[in-house]
Amino acid sequence: MTAREHLLRVLDGDRSGEIPVAPFIHLNFVRSFLGRREIEPIDETIAVLRHFGFDIIHRNCTPAYDDLVLPGDGWEFEKTVEPDDRGETATTVVHTPKGDLRQVWRLNWVSEYDAESSPVEYLIKTERDLDLMMEYQPPVGDVDTSPIRDAREAVGDDGVVAPWMQGAFNHAAFFFRSPEELMLDALSDTSFYRRLMAYFQRRNREIARQCTHAGADVMSYGANIASGKMVSESFFREFIMPYERELIACIRSNGGRVLFHNCGYARRLLPVYKELGMTAYESLTPPPYGDTPLAEAVDILGGVCALSGNIDQIDFLRHAEPSDIRQRVRETIDAVKERCAFILATTDYFHEDTPHANIQAFADAGREFG
Repeated sequence: MTAREHLLRVLDGDRSGEIPVAPFIHLNFVRSFLGRREIEPIDETIAVLRHFGFDIIHRNCTPAYDDLVLPGDGWEFEKTVEPDDRGETATTVVHTPKGDLRQVWRLNWVSEYDAESSPVEYLIKTERDLDLMMEYQPPVGDVDTSPIRDAREAVGDDGVVAPWMQGAFNHAAFFFRSPEELMLDALSDTSFYRRLMAYFQRRNREIARQCTHAGADVMSYGANIASGKMVSESFFREFIMPYERELIACIRSNGGRVLFHNCGYARRLLPVYKELGMTAYESLTPPPYGDTPLAEAVDILGGVCALSGNIDQIDFLRHAEPSDIRQRVRETIDAVKERCAFILATTDYFHEDTPHANIQAFADAGREFG
């Protein structure tokens, strides 16, 4: 059996073999490991994973796609990018026959090797803005999926390719309307909320379809905004669950798998997650950065999907002794072994100052006990 076949079997629920060790390696750590900001993300991510002996789940192959920069009648765009010493500000103005739309996006280097990108002015400010998009925005264009195809070729049978996409709520809240306003919309103007969610859902489904058909084994599915700290179970069931279930079903019907990602608070949403149809769930974040007891997550989700995560990379992996890391990995694996399909991982991506000896201790212990 190849490494790729083994990973896919675990993701599909097989608990009979070795437990893979596949933490989330983000671009920041690859840059830090190599000591430079400019990297080749496909091959050099693989090199870092192999250095530590990790199983390869390649996430640094996400296509860059801007759903506003599209040619079409009645849809004329201007995009300007202004760099500065901390990053850059990108402003997009769309002109339509009935008015303009405006979005401002900010990229900041938050550390030597890690950049954070998010809107500082959201596109959808009023219902009129949504009306303009629905009337004039061209259909989803051709996504440049070459990073997925290149990663699929480079990884081969040694692992799986898992580019990122935003889940149903994340997609609307990350790109187009602020999370706070969306949550208020759901309660105060439900009709507008449902129109908005349905509109962006259709477009997101097409983006996901193109990524899956390009060779993505798994979609790393961002679903951390509507976390257990932000919404109740009843709110999630009424206003978010239908869209997540539909999008997950769409991905799976196209032959893909879904690695559902909530790196924070999730405990009260676990019963809802059980019903979403995901292939696997991460990140099983314990206190203080989350609230998920591992045993409870295994009880609720272990029979319906694979699980991944649980090892804290914010404090523990950065500051613990290698012997403590070995013991923590052993305790985690003992808690899940033969109870669920499991991938040993961290609760999110490594900070670049994580000692390499600690990462190696994590990898070695995963292989020893898993």
